[in-house]
Amino acid sequence: MSMVLRALFFTCMFSALHSSWGMDLNVLFGFLLFPRSWRRLWHDIALIIAVAVLLGVLRLYSEWRYWYPLALPEFVHSWTRYVGVLFFERISTFASGDYGQFLKAVLLADKSGLSDEILLRFRNLGISHVLAVSGFHIGFWVLLTRPLFLWARRPKSRLLAHFVQFFLLFFYAQLVGASPSVLRAVWMFGLARLAALRQWSIPSLHFPMLVAVGHYIVDPTAPQSLSFQLSYVAVFAILLALRKHKGEELILHYSYKRSRKKGSWFFVPIQISLAAWSATLPIVQLAFGGSSPYFLAGNLLVVPLITVMIWASVPLLTLGDVLPQELGSGYEQLWLWLMRFAQELLSVLQEL
Repeated sequence: MSMVLRALFFTCMFSALHSSWGMDLNVLFGFLLFPRSWRRLWHDIALIIAVAVLLGVLRLYSEWRYWYPLALPEFVHSWTRYVGVLFFERISTFASGDYGQFLKAVLLADKSGLSDEILLRFRNLGISHVLAVSGFHIGFWVLLTRPLFLWARRPKSRLLAHFVQFFLLFFYAQLVGASPSVLRAVWMFGLARLAALRQWSIPSLHFPMLVAVGHYIVDPTAPQSLSFQLSYVAVFAILLALRKHKGEELILHYSYKRSRKKGSWFFVPIQISLAAWSATLPIVQLAFGGSSPYFLAGNLLVVPLITVMIWASVPLLTLGDVLPQELGSGYEQLWLWLMRFAQELLSVLQEL
């Protein structure tokens, strides 16, 4: 099963990227044959024939899917628009100024209100991923909604709670535009958490492979998008860096078993940042003409504070009707302080 999934993943991704990247067919065969070069010759010949036939089928399939795309029912889009407007108005009412614009960006994927100065500051610190709704944001919603399912204590009720939570996350993914990165995060969480509940022993790298193949089947052009490439390359690199570490659980389904070993989690954020940055560096260089050399400091010093500001918005947005109106102004001042700190940090780093 592992060999089939890996071969299918490489073949689907090659089929999608061949025209845009101009890769030679030998590159695909190298990926498929190199890890098992000691197999019998006729096995390799059969694999090459199967892949060549599959590539022809996938080409026809992508053309057919272009004319007959898959789409969700219109009522789903109507509901997401309706909920999105309500959420937008809620943020506008209780979160003022730049802080409110930031919340709209990270919670609703609406960056239109952010100034060019703020966007440039995030880019220079290498933390622009905070503004692109993906696994970071899905993790926020997973943890936020978890108390709603404390009633699920038996295996069947936990399974039911998981499906309900997955439905809410999938709805949220549609609300924020259903980009490849957020869909990848939602489906990976759904599959990984299901495997954990059912106690299936599945290697962590199989989850992004399976989701990527499914994404390709729904939309064969998806792998050509920058969001798809950055998201999947980053998550593969992170899972490879955390292989056989309990941090895998945190990345896959945002939970982990507590480790008694002191210091075992100290370097995990550094591993995650280095792995994601290193793996996506070629794509970023090609797409944006450069990348931030200060990504590690930005992710270790600024992102945690930004995360606190996101979590701090929960009482403000849920209890804003009964809380003092001055609280919103206090949040705005804290956000302005954080942005000044980010600018000062950037200035110091640039002087070094």
